[in-house]
Amino acid sequence: MPMQEINWKRNLFYTWLSQIISIAGVSMAMPFIPVYMRVKFGIEDPNLRGWYVSLFNLASMASFAFFTPIWGILADKYGRKLMLLRACFGAGILMPLMGFAPTLWALIALRCVTSMFSGTATAAQTLIASCTPVEKHGFALGVLSSSIWSGNMLGYLLGGFIVHWFGYHTAFLSCGIMYLIGGTMVLFCVKENFVPPVPAKKKKKSFHLPAFTYTIWVMLLLFLVMGFARRFDEAYLALQVENIAGKVNTELHTGWISALAACGGVIAGLCIGWLVDRFTPQKVAFPAILLSIVFVLIQGFAPTLGVLGGARFFTFITAGGLEPVFLAMLSKGCSNENRGEVFGWSSSARTLGILIASLLGGCVIYNFGVRSVYVAAAFGYLLLIPLVIHVIKLIQNNNTPENGEKRIVS
Repeated sequence: MPMQEINWKRNLFYTWLSQIISIAGVSMAMPFIPVYMRVKFGIEDPNLRGWYVSLFNLASMASFAFFTPIWGILADKYGRKLMLLRACFGAGILMPLMGFAPTLWALIALRCVTSMFSGTATAAQTLIASCTPVEKHGFALGVLSSSIWSGNMLGYLLGGFIVHWFGYHTAFLSCGIMYLIGGTMVLFCVKENFVPPVPAKKKKKSFHLPAFTYTIWVMLLLFLVMGFARRFDEAYLALQVENIAGKVNTELHTGWISALAACGGVIAGLCIGWLVDRFTPQKVAFPAILLSIVFVLIQGFAPTLGVLGGARFFTFITAGGLEPVFLAMLSKGCSNENRGEVFGWSSSARTLGILIASLLGGCVIYNFGVRSVYVAAAFGYLLLIPLVIHVIKLIQNNNTPENGEKRIVS
């Protein structure tokens, strides 16, 4: 389909809506995994349970990080819409199986396999970036980011009630159904102007890193640290709820606190994307990083669930705004022809950061308790500041592919 026939606003709307539905599905089950491990597998010790939760997330992130660049390359070769359909239908079929895992290790293995085929957010970002005018990337990616938080908010609320009243089997089954609905919407409502590239002459195969510019590689490091900081404490929220209020109705409390935080993410996605198109990145990024450090520390030492929920809400406003900022910077630093590959690598970099956070988080919580993970997360945000300063200097010096910056090949 010719470029001019594509309505980017229509694509954005239906992709945004499909993401709300799909992410609501996964949010019905994932935040409650620490409680699921206690109820189904009898792991009572919170520090030990935190270690197993970290292994669960480590298996997921390792698998996701390995396969995301592969899906990104295939997206550039066969189409971005196809990859979004792969993620929706793959997760829709595999996710419900986790509700029937007979052992803890089977649960971890199923999560690993599911992550191989999931990743709707990355596929959706690549699709929207490829069919949206460059001057609207900040707005479009910000709106798409709001779909993640909207889906999370809906899923957390529904998941808390479903788990409480109908059990975990129903929650995992509902997750799969939501993914399938989102995939069906993309199949029939989203259009793509993808044209298969002309096959290049085959060369002798050898492993090498992509020929990205130095600026792109530094920005990928930025995504890695962002993933580390933003997700270091996320898997342990249910344990912090138990730490503050005990084990009664943990899933309900975790659900409403998570939904409140996701509401903050919605605000961030809508507002930060708008700001990115109007102000320089440093004017948005630095206040967001500094406030994130303050609010994540308040979460770690919250005396009540109200304080925990409020601090988490504001953390998700400030930290949730970082991804649209970095994505807009990344999009302007690469060409449309390799945007799928670059976005795939950015997702893998972010996932690698989450993977490192999962591994270190398990060690931290096992040895020092749940509050310590929030201190570690604050340190991760602090590491972003020198990286952002360096990236901004590179951009100001016109170190982009369009301005002749040397590409780094390994």
